[in-house]
Amino acid sequence: MGSGNDDETAIDIESLVKELLSMSCTQRGDETGNKRSTCKIARLNEQMPNMVCIGPYYNDPLHRMESEKMAVLVGTLPVDKQHKADMLTRLVNAIIAVENEARDHYADRANRMSRMDFVHMLILDGCYILGKFVLPDCCSSDGGSKNGGRSAMQDTDLVRDVFYLVDNQIPFCVLNTMHKVLHGKIITSPTAVADVLFGHVREHLGKLGYSKLHVGNPSPCWHLLHLLHKHFQLTDNDAKVTAANDVGISCGTVYRWRQATQYHAAGVRLKKRRLGGSTARTILDVKLEGLTLRVPSLTVDNNTCRMLRNLMALEQQNQSEIGNHVTAYCLFMSQIACTASDVELLVKKGIIVHALRTDSDVAERLTALCSGVIIDLDEVTHNYLCKTRKNLERIYKSRKVNCLTLPRRNPWLVVALLATIVVLVCQLLQAVYTTKSYYQSLHGIDVMDKLAN
Repeated sequence: MGSGNDDETAIDIESLVKELLSMSCTQRGDETGNKRSTCKIARLNEQMPNMVCIGPYYNDPLHRMESEKMAVLVGTLPVDKQHKADMLTRLVNAIIAVENEARDHYADRANRMSRMDFVHMLILDGCYILGKFVLPDCCSSDGGSKNGGRSAMQDTDLVRDVFYLVDNQIPFCVLNTMHKVLHGKIITSPTAVADVLFGHVREHLGKLGYSKLHVGNPSPCWHLLHLLHKHFQLTDNDAKVTAANDVGISCGTVYRWRQATQYHAAGVRLKKRRLGGSTARTILDVKLEGLTLRVPSLTVDNNTCRMLRNLMALEQQNQSEIGNHVTAYCLFMSQIACTASDVELLVKKGIIVHALRTDSDVAERLTALCSGVIIDLDEVTHNYLCKTRKNLERIYKSRKVNCLTLPRRNPWLVVALLATIVVLVCQLLQAVYTTKSYYQSLHGIDVMDKLAN
């Protein structure tokens, strides 16, 4: 598609949006009614998206990706000029109808955008996401979409920006509305967009070893990061603790996890827990069995901490709706793996896998993961691993456990103790035999004296 066609389409879209908005109510008034979104897409104030900007927080009409967004939009429209104009008109009208619902998902940035800019942004960003990740699958029976016919899930940078970032999102209500206008006759399921994206996310997280949880029919999602968050649900019955099964162990004044090396030195076995099958389904499925702490393997790369940080931000903003189990898990990992020696031990056990330069780099990233994040580790409703932490603290303080597990933890120390005991026994036996020989020699002298007399 040449640049001339793109420019012409861009002008048509802008003028069409302006024309249709001028025919509608120019003042928002009380159009939002009493309906309020349960989700707020708030600014995280971290690193900007590397590749593509989605939503109002990073919206920039001069960004280098805006021309590609326009090309994707052109590719989703019919080739025929009249049909293209009709489809575009229906698309703009549909987005205008959900404008206020979409605005309600954002904090304040969206309210500072004009209606024309906001609707124009939603159309470009929504079509880009649909064209890159949804329409190739929906239109596979027709030979694929005109944007390449293959999902962009293999593009790591694009997936990170579109799926991982809490402030780089547009609401699902926009995606569903646009999909219904563009391809409603091909797929009539009301969850068509979520179904396709759920499959992509499940496969993506499975390959990375983060989650192999098979979610059924997707419940309503706010946006793509919320959809990704649904693959990090608790699956172990043991992990779903409540106040009823809190063991009530006193942990003194320690309100944090201890280091992995400290648990290991106290006699706790650290073992990798296999992901998938009838065992763990996500990295959150940490389980303590007796003296063995089983932890699913966590692959740490350049994107791991960024994804987890944004999932925590989503939970912090919407804790009453989605909980904070990812936050509790991140606190667990950031505190047990806070030094290079801890990471070295966990790598040896297969609990951490990484390709970073040193173990210290991993420790620094994990430690910084929960900077500024605070939850009550002793509150079962905030920390699903509360019972596990208290049991580990009991093991750590148990002298009996420490003594019984000493041979396993430090076999060379046991060998040295045994060698010392053997040497002491040998010296004792030598002293006994020396003393016995001395008295025997004295007794022999007495006998000889008696015979001589």
